[in-house]
Amino acid sequence: MNKNISLSERIAAAVKKKPTLSRSVQNRAAFIILRTDIKQAIDDGWTVKRIWETLCEEGKIDFGYTAFLGYTNRLIISTLPDNQANQAPVTTRRVGRTPEQKISGAGEARATEPKKTDTPTMGGFTFNSIPNKEDLI
Repeated sequence: MNKNISLSERIAAAVKKKPTLSRSVQNRAAFIILRTDIKQAIDDGWTVKRIWETLCEEGKIDFGYTAFLGYTNRLIISTLPDNQANQAPVTTRRVGRTPEQKISGAGEARATEPKKTDTPTMGGFTFNSIPNKEDLI
């Protein structure tokens, strides 16, 4: 047995071989086996989506992008030091996202400044129950 492979990766390889386990357990095992390669690709600047597409094309994983993002966030991004983890949170577009956030091709959400326009914005309506006699004709 190769001692260079971590215990976690050896367990994942054993789990992946058992067909009786649930699909999510097998998917997690496949991700753990590839975790060092995935982390290296992220560190090299590749987008999470591109990494997922490549692994799917190679047949190394066969689960969806959303699951891949979840594993990436839990098993790679959350283990980074705080200063690195805050620089590049990995997310996917979801309902309810604020307009100030945009999604880059990397699947990373970054807050952006709202667009400033030259025209001033209009205020809302305010009701005054006491009429202004000058306004009444």
